[in-house]
Amino acid sequence: MTSSALTPDAALGWLRSLSVDIREAAVLDASGAVVAGDASLAGPPRGSGVLVARSDRHAVVVRHGRKALPGLLQADLEAALGALEEARDGAPTSRLSANAPAPPRTP
Repeated sequence: MTSSALTPDAALGWLRSLSVDIREAAVLDASGAVVAGDASLAGPPRGSGVLVARSDRHAVVVRHGRKALPGLLQADLEAALGALEEARDGAPTSRLSANAPAPPRTP
């Protein structure tokens, strides 16, 4: 199995294309620094409507509005996170939801 690698900016663009109710989104590195997206999401999650998917190397964080479907959005976050991670031995390094849509392939 090969994964479709995405840059942090491309991962956020892909997430925004899936949900009209993402208010803010960011990709953080392992130290918690923002590498793409909204700097206001750096640090521990605060407030309501915040979802996070984490790996050893990245975190994808979104703040969503009331119209979002949190379960579906969480699966999308996990798929985007998996696309950020490099494949090791032909398998993604992060846990992906079996029901998450595949991120787009990049040339």
